[in-house]
Amino acid sequence: MDSNDWDKRYEAADNIWSLTPNQFVVEYLSDLPTGSVIDLAGGEGRNALWFASRGWQAENTDFSPVALRKFSDRAAELGLAERCVATCVDATSEELKFTLAPVDLGMIIYLQINAKDLAQAIKSLVSALEPNGTFFGVWHARENLDGGFGGPQDPAVLPTQEELRIACVNAGLNDPMIEIKKRSVDVDGSERIAIDVVAMATKL
Repeated sequence: MDSNDWDKRYEAADNIWSLTPNQFVVEYLSDLPTGSVIDLAGGEGRNALWFASRGWQAENTDFSPVALRKFSDRAAELGLAERCVATCVDATSEELKFTLAPVDLGMIIYLQINAKDLAQAIKSLVSALEPNGTFFGVWHARENLDGGFGGPQDPAVLPTQEELRIACVNAGLNDPMIEIKKRSVDVDGSERIAIDVVAMATKL
């Protein structure tokens, strides 16, 4: 799907994604000291808004202008506009220009694209981090195809732990922590289990 396709999808509903932050963002990053964050391909900005509500300067980026407009509107409604920046970029571009860079934290949450483009996106985001800045990512895992619920069904856009490790190291991240995590999903009152892969590392 290109940016026009995503614009149409975002226009079709008030909110495509949950308004609450990703559970692993909360689990892994709640204890970080307040600073600045870039969420690459952050859609409607649920994670960036959560950080802004905690006193962070937050930049939400996406290639859908509609998603970014919804992010900015919600930031204004919540009184967070002064802490929020919306930047229209394609995460797979080789040269990304961010407003807040360099930042303390860079996130990629469910950017499901092929391994080559994902490696480029990780490299671009890491380049926007301060020295010793934190990189954090969450994806639907390849393991989800056989043992999990939901997410894309194309293995080419479901990263493996090894693909992520190589991408992180090549981007200049030190000793990345990469692990499989299970996530409970409520489907019409029944619990289903999704399988994600989480990566966290510090910039060298």
